[in-house]
Amino acid sequence: MCGRYLFNPITGELDEYYKIALGMGPAKQGEVFPSEQVITLGSGEGQKMRLAFTHWGFSHPKSKQLIINARSETVQEKPTFAPSFANKRCLFPMTGFYEWGADKQKYLFTSSDEGPLYVAGLYRLVADRVESVILTTEPNDLVAPIHNRMPLIIPKDAIRGWLNDLATAEGLLAKTDTTSLVITAA
Repeated sequence: MCGRYLFNPITGELDEYYKIALGMGPAKQGEVFPSEQVITLGSGEGQKMRLAFTHWGFSHPKSKQLIINARSETVQEKPTFAPSFANKRCLFPMTGFYEWGADKQKYLFTSSDEGPLYVAGLYRLVADRVESVILTTEPNDLVAPIHNRMPLIIPKDAIRGWLNDLATAEGLLAKTDTTSLVITAA
């Protein structure tokens, strides 16, 4: 389960996204928590990637608790997520994600090449706001000893396919994660 992540716009693409976001309003950086307004990437006119703010978490009319994650294995079957998966896919650009071990130790997982991670997400419009969730999947070998789920990381060369092509997105749901990650105690 991905319950927090790090958005640290020091250099590179995350810095570029952060600068664009600042032109649109206050942009969150550092440790990101559910319910916060976050930077997400989606597909705009002409299938061009565009940046937007979304609120992390789907609201639920019968509960005050937000739904922050969706299981990639069942996302197409669940009425809460299926419509968004069909045509409202997004990405959460991030520096890394946090997981907690059984010992309650917090760990940060980042890319071994120090580049950004692009995590699969969905969004929807509810009243006057845009809500988003992160998709999770089975953990890779590095994450498995710490937690039984991890975010679904989309390879950089598959970003446009995830955003714009349903068949490609369906194929990415079942991919085995081969992202080279580094773990540090946080």
